[in-house]
Amino acid sequence: MTRFHDRVTLERRGRVALILLDRPERLNAFDGELYQGLNEALHTFRDDVELWAAVIGSSSSRAFSAGVDIKALNAHAEAGRLQGVGGLDIDGNMFTNKPMIAAVEGHCVGEGVNLALGCDLIIADESAKFAISEIRIGTNPIDIPIKLSKKMGYTKAFAFLNPGTPKDAYWCERAGLVEQVAELGQAQQVALEFAEGLCRDCAPLAVRAQKETLWRAVFESEESAKEQGLEARTAMRKSNDYREGLIAFSEKRSPKFDGN
Repeated sequence: MTRFHDRVTLERRGRVALILLDRPERLNAFDGELYQGLNEALHTFRDDVELWAAVIGSSSSRAFSAGVDIKALNAHAEAGRLQGVGGLDIDGNMFTNKPMIAAVEGHCVGEGVNLALGCDLIIADESAKFAISEIRIGTNPIDIPIKLSKKMGYTKAFAFLNPGTPKDAYWCERAGLVEQVAELGQAQQVALEFAEGLCRDCAPLAVRAQKETLWRAVFESEESAKEQGLEARTAMRKSNDYREGLIAFSEKRSPKFDGN
């Protein structure tokens, strides 16, 4: 297990990186060190060829994240620094074409929602509560409404954001934000099983190309998605994994992909 800035851990589970926010005394509220630790863990996952998928969760079942640390933000302001205490490297871009699954238990507020939205899939347990409450303290979020509109559509995104009260996991599942509601305390296990199955049964190069095509179609344009998809498929048909997939299919056995 590797620790980053005493706020985040990364544990290798075969091909899966289990990345956990680990600031339980502050409900994983984001200060500068938590931003830095999480970003470093995400870069480690992205750049490691042996890791094919990630699950992002919390070391505590009380909260995925309570959002930005207000104490850290106030200290920042008192020091004359008007910018925020940090930012997520996965915010606003396709940081990696490797799949990332959020495992949400407990409170998921503000920047916690933003982190979950940066993942490709959200698994939440029965205790999960999601909320964006900036309008209740006199300001407005910007990036999160845009992302929610892409994930949920206008009407459900509006209902999620207004009046800023928490939505439970079942509401979010019906709205299309959460893929699956797990039993209490089981979100990480369900997410890990999904990620492990993806790594076991699917060619990693194909998974990454498929994710990028989907992401481009939603956040860029259909033309960009089609161009990328065709390029990736042409290159992939020269790969070892493509040959292995064809041979395994003809031999009626499970393929053994190696990512090459």
